Amino acid sequence: MSIEQITVSDFEDVFGEPASDFLRAKIQNLEFSYQYLSEQERDTLFLTILKELKNPNVKKSGPHRISDWQNGWGANRKEFVETNQYESLIPKYFGKFSYVRWRQNFIKPVNKDFEYNMAQVLQYWIFEKYFVNVKNVYEFGCGTGHNLFRAQEVSPSAAVHGLDWAESSQKAINDINRIYKQNFGCHNFDFFNVDESYVLGHKSGVYTFAALEQVGGSHESFLKYLISQDPEICVHIEPIGEMLSPEDNFVDFLSTEYFSKRNYLDGFIKTLKSLESKNKIEIIKQQRSYIGSMFVDGYSIVVWRPKNA
Repeated sequence: MSIEQITVSDFEDVFGEPASDFLRAKIQNLEFSYQYLSEQERDTLFLTILKELKNPNVKKSGPHRISDWQNGWGANRKEFVETNQYESLIPKYFGKFSYVRWRQNFIKPVNKDFEYNMAQVLQYWIFEKYFVNVKNVYEFGCGTGHNLFRAQEVSPSAAVHGLDWAESSQKAINDINRIYKQNFGCHNFDFFNVDESYVLGHKSGVYTFAALEQVGGSHESFLKYLISQDPEICVHIEPIGEMLSPEDNFVDFLSTEYFSKRNYLDGFIKTLKSLESKNKIEIIKQQRSYIGSMFVDGYSIVVWRPKNA
């Protein structure tokens, strides 16, 4: 199979707008080589996914899994303290599989960092578009804090905060601040038990990145909290089944079936549209990125803001 390359133009086509000079430079400095799958590889991959969908031992998301995330981020933190290398902060699920999703198809990356590089481009695009003028940036469900660096890069004058329900996350961010001389804020925050006393700073931007996927249908209390805090903008880059086309595309169908299997984020767009109909919020963008991992098309984008005036 020949080696293909995702280009700036490919990203522009998917994002639906020209890349800024900043984003263009980021794309050109990252590795995006891949190959198409042979017919046999594709059949084997479909079989692997279908078997996983029938696997009774697949873990479902929910509040019972906090210890898994506590241990996972703790393992990343331990490695980071030992190595002082940013790469140690990257969650282990990136590059775990040999295949990823791109534009409703499967491709085989040449480099194991391919999916993470795609995630970086997606974040740079969204952060530059919505967070340049905010004074505070908050990532809810920040894990090891690895995304906070990009938020800080795009919004260097903003205070950047990472929140997560696992205490190992706060410890990792404190280590980042100590080792890399950063000043990231950190706070314990549980989507299932929202701390309504936590106050967002002035002129805030909020984002989640593959974090709300863990709450299933239990997202309304978090949205209510955000509305009460009146941030300038809220961005969610998440697996959102309502934005895929399972009735028309088998690759999408497999993704939505996996969402259901894992109890991932459910009914999110429906809830947002209900809030918009009540004049509580304004939905600004609702868009697929057509970027995903082996099991899910997991990086759909929805942007909104409260209407508390």
